[in-house]
Amino acid sequence: MFLLDVFRKQAKGRTPYEWFEQIILSIMVSIISLVIVYSLILTTITLVQDLVSGIGFMETGALKDTFGLVLTVIILVEFNHSIVLAIRQRSGAIQVRIVVLITIIVLARKLVLLDYAAASMETLLGLGALALSLGGLYWLISDGERRRAPDSIVQ
Repeated sequence: MFLLDVFRKQAKGRTPYEWFEQIILSIMVSIISLVIVYSLILTTITLVQDLVSGIGFMETGALKDTFGLVLTVIILVEFNHSIVLAIRQRSGAIQVRIVVLITIIVLARKLVLLDYAAASMETLLGLGALALSLGGLYWLISDGERRRAPDSIVQ
């Protein structure tokens, strides 16, 4: 009965849409958690196989593949954390600033794994422009949040 009382206290003041949003976010957390576990298992298997292979592991291709898998798991964990944060704070959908940060992490992963010898100049210029625009967008969002905060401390 204790859990039922806690549930009733949390339910007060929620609109039907907030209920819908919370249910969907909870389902997404479960699905992404399963993907994280699956990716972690695949990453572990790949890492063990690479370590057993010996010298071949030190090749650039094998290192990039393994590092890419590790970064993918980190990105998934960060995305899952942002959804859990939205649920806990009852703030609704995921905040734009968090989505921009995750996108910057994904772009960094792409830049780390990119084969620069085979990449065209257009690809490099496009990725550079994307990095600059995402950095500018993040700065604008953060600056706007600082200005809206009444007692903001300049960092």
